[in-house]
Amino acid sequence: MNGIAVIGTSMMDLVVLCRQAMEMERCNKAQIVRSFGGSMHNVAYNCGCLGLETHFISKFGRDDTGLAIINELQKKTCFVYGPVVNQNTPVFISASDSEKGLYFSSIQPEFLFQGEAEDLPYCVISECAWGITDQTDPAFLKTLLSKTLQTRWIFSGQIPPEATLEKWEGIVVNRDEMNAYAGAVPMAQAAKALLKKGVSWVIITLDKDGALLVTMEGIRPYPALQDGAYPLGCGDAFLSGLLLGLSQDKPIEHCLHPALAAAAIVLQEPAALSEKLCQLKTPNSSQSQ
Repeated sequence: MNGIAVIGTSMMDLVVLCRQAMEMERCNKAQIVRSFGGSMHNVAYNCGCLGLETHFISKFGRDDTGLAIINELQKKTCFVYGPVVNQNTPVFISASDSEKGLYFSSIQPEFLFQGEAEDLPYCVISECAWGITDQTDPAFLKTLLSKTLQTRWIFSGQIPPEATLEKWEGIVVNRDEMNAYAGAVPMAQAAKALLKKGVSWVIITLDKDGALLVTMEGIRPYPALQDGAYPLGCGDAFLSGLLLGLSQDKPIEHCLHPALAAAAIVLQEPAALSEKLCQLKTPNSSQSQ
């Protein structure tokens, strides 16, 4: 088995970086960066930069932006699948200064995978060694996992539905997402409880503090490799670097090193994507296309 399956949304990102503190009802001077986005789109794009055989499944807008997203991914030698939705491509807007941020999204339910009847290329996905998604509909996830039994799956962005926990190889969440799940329980304790329900490992990303890996063997901290000014997209880069290590059959303990290296590269870029991830490409990550 070979390849990475990535399932999630595609969007247009509009990133507004204010040069001074934002003020309401004022004309704030800013740098504005446009790029294609969506967390799983970014993971697929990054995996293409890293030389991984990548199969991206999404729902695309019926406009020039949707077509441009597909074309760009294909130039990264990603295989692209999915229906066209009779709406414009959703837009994500991030407006921030050095202390605070505002975030907006025009995503509609039609762009999400829901229910048991989604027409996915299961014959292709089931041939992938690894898969990753952030889609949350329980019926969709149950169907996906039941039809791709040989694929090892990672869930990103929150804790997956309780009934599916034993089906996931790993879960990657940030500090806020883990705290939202854990409530008053310490993060590490809540993560260990997930392991008892069948998950092999849990990774908690900690922004400038690096990441925590939680396995049955214990809790291992990993320091961040570099600080930077542009956190948007770093989590997606982290996931891509993680998949790079996993696709090379490295133990999970070793896979956080390329993950943090990828995050450090994107942390220096105002957009959520960076061609510089190609620096991490190795001969063993070349695609078999």
